[in-house]
Amino acid sequence: MVLLSRFRELYAAIEDYLAGTLLFTGLSLIFINVVMRYFFSRPQSILDEFSVYFVVWGTLIGIAVALRNDHHIKVDILFNALNPKVKRRVSIVANSLGLAFAIFYTYFGFDLVFKYVESGQKSTDSQFPLWIVYLIMPLSGLLFSARFIEKIYLILKGGLSDWAEAEAEGGRH
Repeated sequence: MVLLSRFRELYAAIEDYLAGTLLFTGLSLIFINVVMRYFFSRPQSILDEFSVYFVVWGTLIGIAVALRNDHHIKVDILFNALNPKVKRRVSIVANSLGLAFAIFYTYFGFDLVFKYVESGQKSTDSQFPLWIVYLIMPLSGLLFSARFIEKIYLILKGGLSDWAEAEAEGGRH
């Protein structure tokens, strides 16, 4: 259990630092290009291109972080009115649907990457291979899948939320 706990901590740290570093890099490139444009009248299209790549990569990895920490957008007005046992079932179904989407997203992400590998298509400005750019789709899909699997496991195990505690106390909420 200690090994699994350390793995989860390391995995979470890698997600956090990778998402943050990619976002910071992308936003820094945007800043540098603004300075180049307005102070030196020499904007660089390659900076625009790569800033988008870094921001998108950081955002998609950040979605897995938000999923891990339950910081994603959700409409829970009806959910909060349910009793703990129904909340548990709804959470299992919702996370299972999320997992199904993540698997679908991952599969078609790999399909897209393979098509770009086969075609050898490159970006217009930098001639950077587009299969590398689109690799974030299946990779983030794997991250989403891991988080949904973890959530389903924790729900089935009997934890994860305040409603699980209420269920353990006898169904009061």
